[in-house]
Amino acid sequence: MSLRVVGIVGEKSTPTEVEIKATHSIPSGTYIYIRFRARDPVRDSEELREVVGIVGSTICRSIVSVFATPNLSRADSDLANKLENYSSDLKRENYVVAAIVADITNNSVELPKYPPPPETPVYLASSEHLRRVYRWESRSGVKVGSLVGFSDLDVYVNVSALTKHLLIAGTTGSGKSNLVAVLADRVAQIGGSVVVFDVHGEYVGLKPESSRVEVVEYGAAINPNEVPVGQLAHMIVQESTAYEQRRLLKNALSSLASDIREKILEDKLPLREAIKKLYEESTAREFTKDLSPEGIYKELLMEYVSKRAKPLEGTTPSWQQKARLSARRKEVVDAVLEKVESFFRWRRVDLEVPRISDVVKCGRIVVVNASNLSDEDRDYVLSAIADDVLSSLRARKAPPTLLVVEEAHIFLGRKRETLSKKALQRFIREGRKFGGMLAIVSQRPRALDTDVVSQVQNFAFLRLVQEADRSAVMEVTDVLGDEYSSIFPTLPPGHGIFVGEWVNWYPAYVRIDLHRGKRVGAAPNVVEVWRGIVDSGRSVAEDIELLERESEGA
Repeated sequence: MSLRVVGIVGEKSTPTEVEIKATHSIPSGTYIYIRFRARDPVRDSEELREVVGIVGSTICRSIVSVFATPNLSRADSDLANKLENYSSDLKRENYVVAAIVADITNNSVELPKYPPPPETPVYLASSEHLRRVYRWESRSGVKVGSLVGFSDLDVYVNVSALTKHLLIAGTTGSGKSNLVAVLADRVAQIGGSVVVFDVHGEYVGLKPESSRVEVVEYGAAINPNEVPVGQLAHMIVQESTAYEQRRLLKNALSSLASDIREKILEDKLPLREAIKKLYEESTAREFTKDLSPEGIYKELLMEYVSKRAKPLEGTTPSWQQKARLSARRKEVVDAVLEKVESFFRWRRVDLEVPRISDVVKCGRIVVVNASNLSDEDRDYVLSAIADDVLSSLRARKAPPTLLVVEEAHIFLGRKRETLSKKALQRFIREGRKFGGMLAIVSQRPRALDTDVVSQVQNFAFLRLVQEADRSAVMEVTDVLGDEYSSIFPTLPPGHGIFVGEWVNWYPAYVRIDLHRGKRVGAAPNVVEVWRGIVDSGRSVAEDIELLERESEGA
């Protein structure tokens, strides 16, 4: 096998990191191969060792002083040619630092133990070298791409290892949602169950690669009959200082929930019929077909709130106090009624939305479209979904399920406590015992709660530019050395460093497959939208829809 020399080992090396004096600049992410002789102190013998690594930082520098040149904008062509020839004759050195990935001596793979000696030749790695490290088991895994520079080496990830959860981190446009689409689709192709909590509606309309996969859109909504009374009161009356309004609403909600439950149990009625009957009894008005179940619930709630405008029983205030109390009580009731009206008008409320556990099944991707919800509603819906999936897994009513959470820094922030954070912490701690797998997706890993992320053992790092983000991800994984941090800013879209049990612990530089059934991106080409509106007279909605269809067909 012919090998191409790219440099020699420099003055310093360790078992996991090596300095290289290169003949030419070597791009970050390039795989290298080194063979050298090392003495085994136990056997007291010398043997030939082989290692493969990946280039991290690369620097080109001159070893002689470089002086300022004349203003070339006024220089003639002869002077420019002379300067170019002079520059090419300057003595340069290319300084590279590479991370050693694995020792592949004798066709076995192990962690590197010996430092390559200085002046040892460094070669470009071949497919044969890397195939010893990246031996993928296709029966227990799914293909997500290929090694960068080696299109013949497919990369498979071990799906069973995802019970130890996954972090996908990368800047906007780095390819996170494409990786999610590829992973979700191919997990479903082998019979897996996947739930994607879609914050921006990026996965709506996802077209699977295989006819064996079913994609179902689950319209995220608030079911007021399922939300705990205290939480629902906070969602309707959001001002932190509105204690009296919230207390009144909480009492009304408690009474309504109790009466609905009584109707369901005593009269053995389904929820819709129980609410309808309670409405007719409470309001002395006949039910009209124009009212939806949500409309009936709203009218009932407003009726129960209005009843609380009366003075409290057992009190005998003076007529002046009674007048003041009555006016104050009416003011509070009116404020609550206005907020109830606003809540049901602007929030997505559905009394008959199914539980997520009734929707998940093998070979299906459930896309939870939360794009029309407020952050507070998303928080509640995500917590309910995580708890419902975990409960169903415990009861063996749901198959092992991969739960993907987009924009995870909103729900798992280090500086903010949320309902979903507590639910996802429970999912991480307990889910793995029952086949629960969590994939956390974020463009701001520095904002994630370190106590949560530290429990994750599989990682996909796409392009990360900010130093704080790179430091954060290096902190949560104890497998990567500092040199990998130099690779992150150079990663093109659709490329990533995979590490963890799902790739057998050896870091892999992966070119991720393109999922052609997913929309290219959530942001429209605004210039083309403007041109379409002005030139064709189409409406904004028509023009954006046309551009989306064109991008999907590209």
